[in-house]
Amino acid sequence: MGVEEARRIVMEHFANAARRFGFSELYGYIYGVLFLAREPMSLGEIAELTGYSLSHVSTALKSMESLGLVVRIKKPGDKKAYYKATKLLKDWRQAAYYNRILEDVEQMKDNLRKALEALGDETGPEADFVRESIEVAMKRNELAGRIFHFIMSHDDEEVLERLITCLEGGEKR
Repeated sequence: MGVEEARRIVMEHFANAARRFGFSELYGYIYGVLFLAREPMSLGEIAELTGYSLSHVSTALKSMESLGLVVRIKKPGDKKAYYKATKLLKDWRQAAYYNRILEDVEQMKDNLRKALEALGDETGPEADFVRESIEVAMKRNELAGRIFHFIMSHDDEEVLERLITCLEGGEKR
């Protein structure tokens, strides 16, 4: 065991998480390397530790930077770019998971709206049933979106713990 085994386990964890969230495992390996780094690392250092080519790592870092998972740093007098992990697992989950849920919420909202428009002025028991079902789904979808926006906008653990207590029925408000 030891330090190298611990590093390998952390890198594998992030690689597996990246796969689960629909990203390349390379994102996870890079994040794992940077998560455990004491100082920002250069592209070459990251490529060496992950075992991937410079071009693959460079492309992945650009995407990861746009998602907020890594930050690029310039050092005075040095032409190289250096990178560090955000160190906020919330950012990882938000970029990889919560944003995809919000995309799904928006897509569902659009599709339900289109379905209501397709019903138009049609009347009758079947049309009324479909309309009511869509309206219930729209309300639940709206609530799901609000909950995820709330989770994404709050870093305060106490606020999130109170939300969980509330949702589990321990508090009225």
